[in-house]
Amino acid sequence: MEFEKLSELVFNAGIVGAGGAGFPTHKKLAKGVKQIVVNAAECEPLMMVDHHVLAKHFGSVVKALNLLIDVLGAEEAIIGIKGKNMHLLDKRIVDEIKGTKVKIHEIPDIYPAGDEVVLVYETTGKIIPEGSIPLMVGVIVLNAETLYNIYSAVEKGENVTRKYVSIGGDVERDVVVRAPIGITIRELLEDAGYTNLEGKAVINGGPMMGKLVDIDTDVVTKTTKGVLVFPETHSVIQRRRMPMSMTLKRASAACCNCSMCSDVCPRYLLGYNLRVDKTLRAASHGEVQNAENFTQAALCCGCGVCTVIGCQQMLNPQAISMEVKGELARQGYRRENNKAPQEVRKERAGRLVSSDVLIDKLGIRRFVKTTAAREDFDFDPRIVYIPLSQHVGKPATPTVKEGDKVKVSDVIAVTDATALGTTMHASISGTVKKVTDKYVVIER
Repeated sequence: MEFEKLSELVFNAGIVGAGGAGFPTHKKLAKGVKQIVVNAAECEPLMMVDHHVLAKHFGSVVKALNLLIDVLGAEEAIIGIKGKNMHLLDKRIVDEIKGTKVKIHEIPDIYPAGDEVVLVYETTGKIIPEGSIPLMVGVIVLNAETLYNIYSAVEKGENVTRKYVSIGGDVERDVVVRAPIGITIRELLEDAGYTNLEGKAVINGGPMMGKLVDIDTDVVTKTTKGVLVFPETHSVIQRRRMPMSMTLKRASAACCNCSMCSDVCPRYLLGYNLRVDKTLRAASHGEVQNAENFTQAALCCGCGVCTVIGCQQMLNPQAISMEVKGELARQGYRRENNKAPQEVRKERAGRLVSSDVLIDKLGIRRFVKTTAAREDFDFDPRIVYIPLSQHVGKPATPTVKEGDKVKVSDVIAVTDATALGTTMHASISGTVKKVTDKYVVIER
C-alpha cells in the first residue's frame, strides 16, 4: 500500500489516538520513521482496555504493525508492555514474530509508563526534547487500540463508530465493553447493569488523570478509555471538586517549599527543566517576576505524581500546573527556551513510582480486581450525541442536516484534509434530530 493511500484511509475512517488526547492518527504517520512504539502499558490503575485488546486482538495489532513498517519504511516496531502482563499475549504469535521487525519490550510496572516521553525512553533509550513530539527522535507512538482500528479499517473497511471502555471502581465487577460513540455515560452504565449509583460519582479516565463527568450529558467519545465509579466522599472525587480558587489558597497557606513535587516528577527525572514547585508558588503567590516559572508548565503531562506521591501537605500541584498550562494555551503563549536533555537525572532509578505504591497512596486498593470480564453487551441506544471535537485540532464540520436519514458508519462530519482533524461517523442508524456547533444528534 502507498503512503498516501494509507493516510487517506486512516483519515476517512476517523482514527485518532484511542488512549490519550486523540491526536489524529493520519497526521502522526511519517515516511522514514525509525521506530514505531506501541503504547500497551495500561498506565493507570483500574484500566483494562489494553489488556482486552492484547488478549483478543494481538494478531491484528501485529498485522497493523507490519503494514506500517512496510509503508513507512520503519526499522522496527516495539510493543511496550509491562512484564506482569506478558501472559496476555498469544504465545504462538510471540514465537512467530521472534527475529522479525516487530519486537516486544517488557517495561517496568511503574506510573506513568504510558506517558509518551517516559514510554519512548523505556523502550528505546531516547529522550524526546522538551516541547517536542516523538518524531523529533525518529519515533511515532501509537496506542494498542489505535492499531486495532487501523487493522479494522484496512482489512475490514470499518470506520470508528465504537470504543472499548473499562468500567470499574466501586462496583461489584469490572468489565470491558465496546460501546457506540455518543451514548451517554448513564445509559452506558445502566445497559451494562450498573444501576446503583446512589452516593457515587463517575470519572472519565483513570484515577490519576480522569475528569469528573455528568453522567446524563457527557458521552462516550473516541478517547474514552475508562468509566470509573467512586464514592462521592473519596479523595479521588473530592480533589477534583475543589474549586481552583480554594486550591490556590491552600497552596499559598500550606506550601512549605520542600520541592518534593518536583523531585518525583517523571519528566523532571528524565532531564526536563520542569520545576512544579516553582509553578505552584508563582501561581499561588502571584509571583510574576519570572515568566519561566509559568511557561515551564507547558512541559507538564498532568500525570499527578507530584500531587499523590510528592506533596506531603495534601496540596494539588497537578491541578495548578495544568490550570497554568491551559491558560498559556488559551492565550497563545509558546515556551521558547526548550532544550534536549542529554541524560536522565542520576536519582531517577530510586524515585520511580510502582503501581502498587500508587494504588495504596490513592486509597483504591479495595477497588482493584484481579480480572475484568470481557463482555459483549448489546447496546441499543435510542439516541446518540456525536461530538464534533473528539480529538486534538479543529472540530469536524457537519455534512448532514436535521431530518437526514443515516446508517451506522455513514459520514456525518469531516475536517478539511489540510487541517488537523478527522472524520466522524454515525454510530447508530436513524434520523438526524439536531445539528449544533458541538454535536450531531441521531435518534433511532
